[in-house]
Amino acid sequence: METAWNLVVWSWMLCFAIVYGGVIPQNETAQHALIGGEKEICMKELGCFAITDDFKSLIHRPINVLPHDRATINTKCLLYTRKNAKESHRLFASDPTSFEESHYNPANPTKFIVHGFMDSELYGAWMVDMKDEFLMHGDYNIIVVDWSGGNKPPYYQASSNTRVVAAEIALIAQALEKHFGAKREEFHIIGHSLGGHIAGYAGARLKTLGRITGCDPAEPYFQNMPPSVRLDPTDADFVDVIHSDATDILFIGFGMSHPAGHVDFFPNNGRNQPGCKSSKFKSFITDGLTEGARRFASCNHQRSLDFFHHSINYRKVTPVGFECSSWKDFLAGKCFDCGFDTKKCAIMGIRADEYKEFRNNSIQHEMYLQTSGKPPYWLYHYQITMKLFKPRTSYKDVKGTLEVTLYGSKQDELFKVQDKSTDFFHGARYQYLATTDKELGEIKSVTLKWYSSSKNPIGIFVKPKLFVEYITVIPMNAIEASPRNMSNRSFCNKPENGIAPKTIATLHRNDKCLK
Repeated sequence: METAWNLVVWSWMLCFAIVYGGVIPQNETAQHALIGGEKEICMKELGCFAITDDFKSLIHRPINVLPHDRATINTKCLLYTRKNAKESHRLFASDPTSFEESHYNPANPTKFIVHGFMDSELYGAWMVDMKDEFLMHGDYNIIVVDWSGGNKPPYYQASSNTRVVAAEIALIAQALEKHFGAKREEFHIIGHSLGGHIAGYAGARLKTLGRITGCDPAEPYFQNMPPSVRLDPTDADFVDVIHSDATDILFIGFGMSHPAGHVDFFPNNGRNQPGCKSSKFKSFITDGLTEGARRFASCNHQRSLDFFHHSINYRKVTPVGFECSSWKDFLAGKCFDCGFDTKKCAIMGIRADEYKEFRNNSIQHEMYLQTSGKPPYWLYHYQITMKLFKPRTSYKDVKGTLEVTLYGSKQDELFKVQDKSTDFFHGARYQYLATTDKELGEIKSVTLKWYSSSKNPIGIFVKPKLFVEYITVIPMNAIEASPRNMSNRSFCNKPENGIAPKTIATLHRNDKCLK
């Protein structure tokens, strides 16, 4: 119990170190940089690293230091393939033998996995898990990058060290080209937190890197800084980003809230991920003390990795994100259209690069979707539209809440689409977003039930009625060009009779009511 408590305390000390910069003494080189000494450090093979004006910001990057030397950071590039799936083979850019004796196959895709602050191949089991997931998915060259010699507090020093790590990755990439004829245009770097910005620096060096996936790129010292300092769309041919902890750092949020790629996904608005509140303490039991401490300190921050991990092999549900003006509008069911060219939709995770045809370095697209709080996280999304009928006879608009039940070929599900009382105006349309982890299958019929909260009842013996013309149900877990095919997606009612409160009305599938 004492050990667990120590890990909790350590977790909050980690948060403190990120917010306040840490109090651990720096090396001599860093001290010189702080007091106005040397502003540049050069390293054999890697080149020189300087503290230029773009890295200086009194508010967003208050302390700038030179990076540690490469021997201290000790960046390790560890190769795994299906032929050596369990035992890594370390690649040394300056040692041709390390490449000749490896199982690297240039005919297979190459993925780099890069961790962030206070992480390592040994501590962060997620890297090994992701490597295994990739090798299950296909015959890949997986290079796990361990830079744990340079990612310890103080945070500003680790932030500075990222440029050296990126240079080491670029050197390995160039060596792969030299020894195997591999193409950097086909390389993909997945970077978490500081690793996301390392990927950006590596891409800037390589000029023509194929793809970067930023998993919740770190906010402190990077957000609100120029593109040269952080991950941005110009760093690779395609850059996709998953934001999961976009709360401001002052409120213990570690990830960027600003878009940083060609397409940026904001699952659950990019913050307060479902399941994180309850799993903070539970993870000590389910995942062990080390992973428990990690989840306690940064569950939201880690969730971006969970999302990417489960996108690799899980195929039952496709996590489609929708472009929307705001999270509020998305939850209101207003964003369900992919557009005539499908530019308004993208798939989060491994398949995000299917969006590459729409990339534009000057236009960034923000996509929203909901998830659950437990693996595999993906939810089925439905856009439900209710069209009210305006009767010719006298009627009165009503106020209330609404429930809709979808009856599928596999399962049924009830949705409280309107749990807060609202005004229903006859003749109007009302849109809702409904999500579930159940596989409903093909929707066969729909029932509707509403509860009146009208303050002025229509007489003593006459109950208020809701005149529903039809309901449409659009599955949202597939990318479909506009206008959407509405066949078998509309459910008709006999509107002239009206629906009394607390009465279940069944609507049957019929395309005619849309005409």
